[in-house]
Amino acid sequence: MGDIAGQLAQAATGLQSKDEYRRKREALESGSSALSAAANGGAGGGARAEEGGKKKKKKKAASSVLSFGDELEAEETSPRLEGSSMAAMRERKADETARAEEAAMREFLLAQEKAKAEPVTLSYTFRSEVTQRELSSTMHQGTLAVLKGTTAEEVAKRVRAEVELLGEKFKLPEVSGVKDLHRELMLIVGAGGQKFGSFVVPPHMNLVELLAAQWTEGTPLFDGFKCGVQVTERRWYEAMKHTYPYSQWTVYDVKASYSHKEFVANRNKGEGVADPVRPPPRDVTKQMSRPNF
Repeated sequence: MGDIAGQLAQAATGLQSKDEYRRKREALESGSSALSAAANGGAGGGARAEEGGKKKKKKKAASSVLSFGDELEAEETSPRLEGSSMAAMRERKADETARAEEAAMREFLLAQEKAKAEPVTLSYTFRSEVTQRELSSTMHQGTLAVLKGTTAEEVAKRVRAEVELLGEKFKLPEVSGVKDLHRELMLIVGAGGQKFGSFVVPPHMNLVELLAAQWTEGTPLFDGFKCGVQVTERRWYEAMKHTYPYSQWTVYDVKASYSHKEFVANRNKGEGVADPVRPPPRDVTKQMSRPNF
């Protein structure tokens, strides 16, 4: 408005009519309104443009923040997913290993049962106080067909039952119709070429387990029972263990390892006396307590 007044004052300088003055004033006011509208329009457009720009910047900033957050979340969740995947893989491998071990054990047990049902013929020698007194050979020898699943105790009982078939003198004494069961039986299995016995076998060990035993060198320890088995009464063994062959018997330890080389080197170092039925060779030294076989 101040500009319009100044322009009117300048336009009024000099002589002019009232109508001319009014036209100039209207023209000035009309031009001022157009300029004002144009100015207002330009300002409003700029404001809206600025506001739109700010919105775009905000959207862009928001988009940038979301994108960065997504990347962080992806980085944070990736190790967890990888760890979960590894754990699942380990669990699958553990399950597979367990199933494989179970299948192997089942196969082993089936093979064991099959092996236990296989027959085997044993050459045996029975020694006791009765055979020492009644038989010229001081022992009774024979063969026995059994299954490989038979335990050492069962084999010894079977051998003792066959010995009783030799006659009344060979039967266990009875007290009030009950046999003298205090005469505990022992099974001794030959190894390393020792046909008169090597190892006293635990009563509940079966023949399959004995056949599976090996020397540390990797060869079969009992060699398919080629050396035969010995059976005797424990109380007779206790009375005669200072003599041959009883002095050479060793209790078999299922947890121990036995070397064939050491066994052969030490098998003639027993502390017993020579077998009375088989005298020692002539060249035996005084230090030796039994013959070499």
